[in-house]
Amino acid sequence: MDIATPSHPAGDTTPAMCTPQPAAWRRVAVVTRTRNRPLLLRRAARSVSRQTFKDFVWVVVNDGGDEETARSIVEGSQLDRNSVLFLSLAQSRGMEAASNAGVAACRSDFVVIHDDDDSWAPDFLEKTVTFLSSQQGRRYGGVITHSIHVLEDIRDDEVIERRRRPFQTAVRDVQLAQMIRGNFFPPISFLFRRTLWDEIGGFNETLPVLGDWFFNLEFLLKADIGVLPEPLAFYHHRDQVPVTNVYANSVSAAGHQHDELAAVVRNAFLRRHMDKAAVALSLILSHIDDMRPGEVTAAASDPVRRPASTPNAAGDDNRADLDWIIGSINRSLARRSLKSFVRSLRVRPLEPDAGWNEALSALQKLKAPIPVPDHFDEPAYLAGNPDVAAAVQKGQLHSGYVHFLLFGRFEGRRRPGRHVSPFAAAQDNACPAPDTANVLKPVFDTPAMLRAAHRVAGFERVLHIAHHEWHGIRQATAYCPGHKLLIPAEGTLEEADKAGIAEEIQALGITHVVFQGYSENADQLLLALKSRFGSDLRCHAVTHVTTAQFEHYFEMVMQARLLIRLRMGSLQGLASVKPDFGAVFENYWPSLIVNFAPDLPSQRRAQPPELRSVYAPLDPGWRKNMYTNVLGALAAGNVEQVKTANFPNGLESLVNLDRLRLVGYLRGRDLFEEMARSSLVLLATLAECQPMTQLESLAVGTPAMTGPLSIREFDDDPLIRLCTTPHLDNPALLARDVERLVAARHADPGAMAEMISCHLARRHALAAQRYGDFLAL
Repeated sequence: MDIATPSHPAGDTTPAMCTPQPAAWRRVAVVTRTRNRPLLLRRAARSVSRQTFKDFVWVVVNDGGDEETARSIVEGSQLDRNSVLFLSLAQSRGMEAASNAGVAACRSDFVVIHDDDDSWAPDFLEKTVTFLSSQQGRRYGGVITHSIHVLEDIRDDEVIERRRRPFQTAVRDVQLAQMIRGNFFPPISFLFRRTLWDEIGGFNETLPVLGDWFFNLEFLLKADIGVLPEPLAFYHHRDQVPVTNVYANSVSAAGHQHDELAAVVRNAFLRRHMDKAAVALSLILSHIDDMRPGEVTAAASDPVRRPASTPNAAGDDNRADLDWIIGSINRSLARRSLKSFVRSLRVRPLEPDAGWNEALSALQKLKAPIPVPDHFDEPAYLAGNPDVAAAVQKGQLHSGYVHFLLFGRFEGRRRPGRHVSPFAAAQDNACPAPDTANVLKPVFDTPAMLRAAHRVAGFERVLHIAHHEWHGIRQATAYCPGHKLLIPAEGTLEEADKAGIAEEIQALGITHVVFQGYSENADQLLLALKSRFGSDLRCHAVTHVTTAQFEHYFEMVMQARLLIRLRMGSLQGLASVKPDFGAVFENYWPSLIVNFAPDLPSQRRAQPPELRSVYAPLDPGWRKNMYTNVLGALAAGNVEQVKTANFPNGLESLVNLDRLRLVGYLRGRDLFEEMARSSLVLLATLAECQPMTQLESLAVGTPAMTGPLSIREFDDDPLIRLCTTPHLDNPALLARDVERLVAARHADPGAMAEMISCHLARRHALAAQRYGDFLAL
């Protein structure tokens, strides 16, 4: 195979190793920079040659390495000779200079950097080129895809894969303010228009590392970057290869440079564009403005480290606890005694990126005490949980911290931290007290609680009270007609708070109050309101609990409290959204409270997405049944992609997860959009009332499959019959039901849309009637 070797770009005095030949124009230029890494270059060659899109030129830049070896590998690739350019530099000039040399050596519409150690899914080029060529994509200068992070080793000239996981799948858009914090996608996932490379002047060759980050910053000043939320790129990382080894990642081999040059890159970028006020403002705000929940700021070149200055609003304590478990278990294994040796054989050291399932399983198996970290207030936890304190005193638990890790997190117990993240702000515009930034305060009628609510005559004087922290019940409350009040479930509801709530109730002319879910704070507020208004204010409560949740002692205590308040006359009515709940507990209102779906008429659409995908937005707890749902969806023959909110840790060792994509925990519009992009939302849970996720899915036009909900009012509803599966613990049978519903959605979209529309109309009329009867409006 005679590979063309182009002439060098202007200013390069390094001679080519063979006669220059002109480079033909192609749609895409794929540039690979390499230096003495034949094992990885062979994999890169396979990745490029397997692309379904063929109108590209593969430019391989041998950056001062052994030319003969690199050339033989490129010649051995199964690519047409006219699709390959080989450029060999006598001396290494660095990654950025090698990239510039490769781009300048060819002609194309688009450019992508394919490092020699990374790889692609076969349709990466096809989908990214199609996107940028579409009407929607023409507004963007480039597009990124989601990625898979692959952890691997090099042993005896063989690549050994250790683990793979979704990487940066929370990214939905690319903003300059976020990019200034750190690069959050790898070059392998980024296809861009060559004209932007020309305008920028190429990659910054003065930077030994982080040149791709600097390029992305410059890029965003000139054009936007679109996002294809599919894991089409594979970012490979070798954290156990010695830094002196040629196969080490740059982040390992030059880790100190990454740390040192991060500030240099930001400062250089700011100085270059100091005249642009918006750029300076973005740089400043990026360090003081909290990011949206779920977004990740870690540099794409370093998925393990996160800049210390970068806040993670949703999970600082959560991540700190996981890291503490991993470190404690590994230290315990390293120091194991002869007495504990046999028991510890069942536990292997944990990787730095191990997930919660793996870490908690190891903690339970090892049965070794782990120290209580400084960021957990052990005395406060024991004082607030007498049952835990008693178990610790009896020797049944090593500490309150161990209880919190194994049980308290799932029971909803408060985590008392000595150093609470200042970024854990209240959601939905709930303003914290000036001197206690982490205390959620009562707040009336926030936009988030009203924007999807139904408007029903007669509910103008009804107030629904829910809790900031209880997301599912809060959403059910948000869609009801009437006013809304959010109160904290944890912490203390001050007397001034209760007085302020009473004043607002009087000002709004509220005559009926509905407590949606119940807590100690709700109980104290009820007593305060009855003391203030007496019989002029009718108070009711709606419980959203199932008896399966009675494993949490708190739920039984609150049910008992509700029945006491009902008998004492403080409550005028008590009802449930769980069918037949009152048949077991006397004095409940006999009929069923029916939940509203969000009022989103503009969101509904009849046409299903082109990609047949199933979305399982479930937690890994037993009641939510995530693993059975994932296995059932993967086994369905007509499902092309399975999307999850949580990664099923450990399942990758049992089944192939290539079709699985982690989209993360979504809320609000992001959740609705993900549902709308799916063929089916899968919620085959083991214990459920009226899952709000199903109603939200129906509101955007996507059917949602659940287990039997036993709502007699909808027994004859064709949509509910179609969306119900009895196979909650059999993935093979569940897969058949998934196939059936996905096929129905795509075979006749109009019929599905009509069924959903009819069901929602019927549901909303019944829900309004039931609430009206319950409240005696």
